[in-house]
Amino acid sequence: MTADLKPTDPMNSDDLHPDAPRQKSPLKWMALMMGILIVLTITTMWDKEKISIKASPKMPELSAQAQHGRDVINTKCSECHGVDGTGGSRKGPPILHSQYRREIFPDFQFKRAMFEGKREKNWRFGAMPPVDGITEADADAVITFVREVQDFNGIE
Repeated sequence: MTADLKPTDPMNSDDLHPDAPRQKSPLKWMALMMGILIVLTITTMWDKEKISIKASPKMPELSAQAQHGRDVINTKCSECHGVDGTGGSRKGPPILHSQYRREIFPDFQFKRAMFEGKREKNWRFGAMPPVDGITEADADAVITFVREVQDFNGIE
């Protein structure tokens, strides 16, 4: 009497009890979740600017120098950066956006952009040409205006 003994393979599903839990691979679910996240990310970011097109700051009572800076912005910069630098144009970002706060965009960078222009970097507005006919006093006044409005609106 010879018994036909075959070794039992723990990985062979034929040897498992029908009610025993089966371990399924989580890869399908992980791939599905990753796909959903990618689709959601793409649909929410599709055709969006990295910087908002319009800023709506509250205007404080301005110093004389800041008022001069506001006038400079409205005569030399508003075509691209909007009235008072609040945006609304597809030609340039709003200057009064929080992206241009002191710690990220210091005063010397404002001056450099006004005098030398700025290449296209993080937006699709195109390169900024140098501002024609701007003086050192005008540039300082523009910076004073921007900083006074930022300070009044709590943009640090």
